[in-house]
Amino acid sequence: MPHRYAGSEGEREMLAQVKARLPTGVVSRSEGFVGFTSPALVIGLHAAALLGSGLLGLFAPVSATLLCALILASLWAEGMGRFSFVRWVLPKQASYNLVVRQPADRPLGTVVIAVPLDIPRWQLDALTWPRRPLKFVIFAGVVLTAVLGLRISTMSWNTQLSGAYISALLVLAGSVGLGWMAHRRTGAAQDDASAPAVQIELIRRFRKAPVAGVDLWFAFTGCANAYQNGMHAFLAMRGTRLTSPILVLALDEPARAPLGAVTSEGPLLAQPHRPTGPALVERLRWAGLKIPSIDRPGVTDARAAMLWGYRALALSGGSGRPSPEQAAQAADVAEALVRLYAHDVARVPDFAPMMGELAVDRVPEGEVGEQRALGRLLQRLRARVARRPPEAEDDT
Repeated sequence: MPHRYAGSEGEREMLAQVKARLPTGVVSRSEGFVGFTSPALVIGLHAAALLGSGLLGLFAPVSATLLCALILASLWAEGMGRFSFVRWVLPKQASYNLVVRQPADRPLGTVVIAVPLDIPRWQLDALTWPRRPLKFVIFAGVVLTAVLGLRISTMSWNTQLSGAYISALLVLAGSVGLGWMAHRRTGAAQDDASAPAVQIELIRRFRKAPVAGVDLWFAFTGCANAYQNGMHAFLAMRGTRLTSPILVLALDEPARAPLGAVTSEGPLLAQPHRPTGPALVERLRWAGLKIPSIDRPGVTDARAAMLWGYRALALSGGSGRPSPEQAAQAADVAEALVRLYAHDVARVPDFAPMMGELAVDRVPEGEVGEQRALGRLLQRLRARVARRPPEAEDDT
């Protein structure tokens, strides 16, 4: 399915094709949302704003310095995925998720397996340099802001300031051109549907051999390559109603060798995932399966789950050509991770006899909730120790 960019007709056609290939009897649901669909345009707009502010510095350095600082703050928030001033005002497009649920009787946890329906507008086959291009835009903006600030204090230009000023403007001008080219790109370098194919295979496997004690959600997400809008919409709709603990497993082009476990990702800084997913991969290594842990300069649906505070992990393919054998191996690895997680979750009630009343409270999702629950448990423990009779001390 070519040209299935975020929010496009091709993406919706891909959803229809996936739905037609689901196993017989599987109930699916299409869920709509809106989101901005071009990351390249947002970065290009920031670079253009920095470029314009830098040129303004020739006439009004004070105003230009303040503008550069504000634009840098917006660009930093954009790169960290926390907030976007630009996307808040830009027009949005409609997109859809395709969701399948396999419920469990008396679930003790939840696993969400997410795969993208869309493809990036522009993606190089082997991006080895620069690893995180957004850093160059940030660095150029910092240099430009510093130069303008020094000009305010010295009110003059010298050779060093002029060289840094011109270099920063050239980098920003190049970023504007690259952003425009990436936004207007009509073909993608990597265009395979191995992630939805592996997802359909996992649905078949888990229907044939269900996982006890864990609710399974299979999410085919729209706009996954554009700010993970589909995963954000899924978690916003259902996050608080999912049975905790929750693990989000994202698949990204798994049919391309070599398959790796993404333990940190982000376009600006390496943002690490919580240790649950990497620990499951480590257990597979104990069994003799060699899966490298990688840092990904791009983003997957797992990063959206990380930003929401959930446990997440991504399985991402390399730069090789897609093959059915590699896709089958990725399905085996994903199935093993889900079953290992279900095995760990099923053992939690075994701690009840050992912990006594302390195991009654379920730990809520999120670090803040865990700290509060731990504080309540410690208070109850102190109360039990205070009520214990003196003759019981020797049996402690």
